Amino acid sequence: MTTATLEMKPLTPERDCRAYLLWEPTSKEAAVIDVRFDAVQHTLPIISELGLKLKFAIDTHTHADHLSGSDRLRNLTGCKVVMSSATRSRVPDHLVQDGSALRLGEHELRFLHTPGHTPDSMCIFDGARVFTGDTLFIGSAARTDFMGGSSEQLFESFRKIEKLGASIEVWPGHDYNGKFSSTVGAELKANGAFADSKAGLVDRLNIKGALPANMAEVLSFNTEAGLAEAQIVTPQQLAALGVAGKDYTLLDVRYADEWAAGRAPGAVFIPMPEVSARFDEIRKLPHPIVSVCRSGVRATMMMMTARHAGDNAWLLLEGGMTAWHSAGLPMESDGGTPKVIASKFSTGGSCQSGDRTCDAQ
Repeated sequence: MTTATLEMKPLTPERDCRAYLLWEPTSKEAAVIDVRFDAVQHTLPIISELGLKLKFAIDTHTHADHLSGSDRLRNLTGCKVVMSSATRSRVPDHLVQDGSALRLGEHELRFLHTPGHTPDSMCIFDGARVFTGDTLFIGSAARTDFMGGSSEQLFESFRKIEKLGASIEVWPGHDYNGKFSSTVGAELKANGAFADSKAGLVDRLNIKGALPANMAEVLSFNTEAGLAEAQIVTPQQLAALGVAGKDYTLLDVRYADEWAAGRAPGAVFIPMPEVSARFDEIRKLPHPIVSVCRSGVRATMMMMTARHAGDNAWLLLEGGMTAWHSAGLPMESDGGTPKVIASKFSTGGSCQSGDRTCDAQ
């Protein structure tokens, strides 16, 4: 087994969603794996500081629980988007099959088709590490109860990973237990799902969990073209649009507790769950609509709702109210010092077998 010559840096390690930056030190050619849309603005400075040329943005599968940043990275850097040939997404430039390889400098990334969580799931092997996406987690297995999943296929995919060797490091696409990496051998010893028989794994995963929050909007974004850069504005750029409520509408789609804690003056409040039902009301508001939430994720989802309703005069406030607050811009509240909070009302399913609550973004 060859030793990886690629450098690697985990991205957004504080989150359940894991993403990775890989690069070949001589050529400085780089790839990112599973970067979220709202993490692109933090990833680009890292790439720049390291003097890297981003060659590939890779999604290990069609994500149902978060917005992919691959399309935006392509818009900003000219990199190529890579996904499995089994995907139905219209986003990728390169489609890879089981055994395909792509080069970073003189080093190869090899792709393993590992269906089970989704039909287009794949793992990426660099010689010493396998990036398992949502196929294999540390101590647990991926869900197979939606998105065309199959427990039988997941078992066969596990065996592909097992054949890589016990010493190979495992770096998953999610972790819900505060762990970062493992090895194939350690998972065979400690991960009951990974070591189970086919019948045992099928029985183990024979459960139905809550679907990831706003899955329809997430899948819409991840399988179509995302947002053009011209549709994304920073808080500092809003002044060029004129006066909120007259020349444009700042539409806050957060939950009521977030709105009460701190909001931008002149914003209109329509919580995300009510947007579709109140779209006739939204059409009458001054356009463009600037969609805003806490960090930008829910606001982007609502732009997908607007797109499907035929209303394309929408903009995204990059970084949401978190960026607004960081910029020192005025805020109002229903009492006390205005602040940006995470809502207590946000819930959703995960991609791990079982169920959990997800934070609103």
